[in-house]
Amino acid sequence: MQIKLMGNATLSIHTTSTNKTKYDTTANSTPATDAMSKAMALNLADWHTSSIKHFGVQSYYTDSLWWRRPGHAPIYLGALIHDAETPDEELFAELEAVKDVWGVQNFGLYDCFGTRDLTKIGFTRAVKNPWYLRSPAPAPALNLPEGLSIEIARTAEQIADFERASWEGFEEPDNPEEAFRDRQPFIWHPAGTLEDEGMYYLNARLDGKVVAGVIIHTTQDMMGVYGISTLMRYRRRGYASALMRFAAGLRPDLPMNVFPDPVSLPIYSVLGFERAGEIAIWNSKAD
Repeated sequence: MQIKLMGNATLSIHTTSTNKTKYDTTANSTPATDAMSKAMALNLADWHTSSIKHFGVQSYYTDSLWWRRPGHAPIYLGALIHDAETPDEELFAELEAVKDVWGVQNFGLYDCFGTRDLTKIGFTRAVKNPWYLRSPAPAPALNLPEGLSIEIARTAEQIADFERASWEGFEEPDNPEEAFRDRQPFIWHPAGTLEDEGMYYLNARLDGKVVAGVIIHTTQDMMGVYGISTLMRYRRRGYASALMRFAAGLRPDLPMNVFPDPVSLPIYSVLGFERAGEIAIWNSKAD
């Protein structure tokens, strides 16, 4: 399929690729770094696709890119590079076409290998961060902190609880009750993702209240960690660590990747995560 863009340009896409990604890595081997980077990138792309399709936003794959059409929650990327071998000339032409689709709107892009210089086509690099990988391993001991329980969301209400805690954990409003009053549920995480057997929303509850949460998304050869957060007043109590120990037991046969900030790195290093590479984060518009 080809999408007609401005002028005479077209962008070829593989419409069937929005199904679960499949690629040639083996969980119990020690593959090349590029193979694991590609598995990580395709997991991230699949998580995006699984989420935004419920907002009516289409997404596509080329041989080098995942990208989506504009619209809805800005927490989602506009594109990501999932192939290290595509020549710059070919990749840049595809990205120019995606920029045409987005028009004047800015979008975020991940170069999952951290090697491309996208300033040549008008992108601005925001930051370059390491990502971490945990090889398949037996599930760690859970050892929940006193009073804490962990659930896998099975209902729309549980996803709404997750989203509220996630929003509060990331946005840190001074008055959460007042700030949340006019906010509609499911504008970040749609209830329709309950249909995705590879998507896990984990809620950590204390006295019935969700105080921390994380999303785990599994594809054939990777388990991705997304959106982990803890409410400010409940931090440094081991709740995020408990979530990660629980998560590691969901699919111990799969490698697991995460994009941690420096403060949270000890949560992952104690579970055996090791630095695997770098991701460059770009904006499509210059400053």
